[in-house]
Amino acid sequence: MGREKAASAYKEETGMSHGVIIKDAGKRYGDFTALKGVNLEIKQGEFFTLLGPSGCGKTTLLRMIAGFNSVDGGEIRFDDKVINNLEAHKRDIGMVFQHFNLFPHMTVMENMVYAPIRVNRMPKDQAKEKALELLKLVGLTEKADVYPGKLSGGQKQRIAIARALAMEPKIMLFDEPTSALDPEMVKEVLEVIKGLAHTGITMALVTHEMGFAREVSDRICFIDNGQIVEDSNPAEFFSNPKSERAQNFLEKVL
Repeated sequence: MGREKAASAYKEETGMSHGVIIKDAGKRYGDFTALKGVNLEIKQGEFFTLLGPSGCGKTTLLRMIAGFNSVDGGEIRFDDKVINNLEAHKRDIGMVFQHFNLFPHMTVMENMVYAPIRVNRMPKDQAKEKALELLKLVGLTEKADVYPGKLSGGQKQRIAIARALAMEPKIMLFDEPTSALDPEMVKEVLEVIKGLAHTGITMALVTHEMGFAREVSDRICFIDNGQIVEDSNPAEFFSNPKSERAQNFLEKVL
């Protein structure tokens, strides 16, 4: 299924009418300005990737979309509603972090069903059935009764992705999901994310995996010093970046 058809089908299924619209959004930490007047739109069903040097504001922007960080000036709208806190949108926005954040005292299955039961009020049997489907999706059905301490880093991150999907989010956010993994475990996590691409769910990714970003993304947004420097399709960005800053960045990372 093509991206537009998948997005249309997902929109009909979930009732979601829009992606994310960011208008003149900024973020300050004391005297430090992390983001300055960001304007962009992440379209429904799009695979959107944020690239840039460390400390440029990528993660800050992702956390603002998720509702973890407040917006200092401007606004962020999701599904036609202003995002102002995590509580109001935690059912609709799934986020996968660098360091898994699984509950160590719970089995994989308990991790999977906790939020759907507590937050979405899903019946326990239904939550378990959904969890098993998602564990199959990430290739870890046999780990349902295992505790996180017995899993590899790649397995933990795949479980974290499945756990986020268990909430049936309208958008998935990935904050450098492979940065804490050993190199041999990176591919298995990227394959799971790739499998979710263009299924209709809106996805935003912060990553340093340039080859993956080029292959999977619909759009690349390059951020530097808290500002959007370039916003283009992957082929154009990687073959003919317009700004000198993006050119210098790619020379160092490719």
